[in-house]
Amino acid sequence: MKIIPYGKEKYARPCVLLLGYFDAMHVGHRRLVGRAKEIAESGCDVGIMTFTGAKNGGQVFIYEERLHIFASLGIDFVYPADFGDPAFRTTEGDEFLHNVCAQLNVRAFVCGEDFTYGKGAACGANELRAFGKAHGIAVHTEPLVCPGGEKAASAAAKTLLDAGDIPALEKLLGGRYFIEGTVSSEGRHVGTKIGFPTANIHPSAQKYPLRRGVYAVSAQIDGKTYRGIANYGARPTFGDGRVVLEIYFLGYGGDLYGRELTVYFDFFIREIRKFDGAEELTAQLKKDLEKIR
Repeated sequence: MKIIPYGKEKYARPCVLLLGYFDAMHVGHRRLVGRAKEIAESGCDVGIMTFTGAKNGGQVFIYEERLHIFASLGIDFVYPADFGDPAFRTTEGDEFLHNVCAQLNVRAFVCGEDFTYGKGAACGANELRAFGKAHGIAVHTEPLVCPGGEKAASAAAKTLLDAGDIPALEKLLGGRYFIEGTVSSEGRHVGTKIGFPTANIHPSAQKYPLRRGVYAVSAQIDGKTYRGIANYGARPTFGDGRVVLEIYFLGYGGDLYGRELTVYFDFFIREIRKFDGAEELTAQLKKDLEKIR
């Protein structure tokens, strides 16, 4: 999968381009990808637009996480634009489309019927169709997906993240929710001292926060799936107020420091609480583990 940044090198192969932000990659987005792949069967590549430098901590999946989802869905190239660039944010809609078509060999656009673009989000499906008609480019605006009567949207995903409702979130996303990050070597290594060695990940500041609590999780490590329990949030027993994803993997005894991990969430177990000491914490962790065995 190639990365073709907006305004940089050209992509000569004919393509079907998905337009949107796609930060949640929910069931509606996945349906758009499926539609684009159907259209591309006539001999086109599939590209997907997305953004970096946007939403200020409100991304369901950060850019690097989205890249892995896009690759898993068979996307041929990603077309990222920097929303933090003032020149990009002030580009008028028609100019934006001209820039896209000057860089990419677009044969068709695919987007949701509520897609907007251009300075101030002033343009939408009608303007896109008019542009396509004038330039011989097919435009496919797809109806919204509304599971359970509610529009599939990033806002709905964030509501479920606020609640820590992982099973419902998974249905909305059409895939598993996860956090990617590098295992930090810093810390007090308290887990090792009490028999529960943990891997600590500091989530990106760009990622929308999950409800603080203890979760059942899993991860692939060296080709094997390990289940575990994860504390997302502060660690009040030891006076640490930082938001950290701290994971204990059942049956794993290796060194994970400095490694990139993708941690998948299964379900919420309990609230975070302050224990009187290591002995009480250890007893609770054993109870938590019984819920994932």
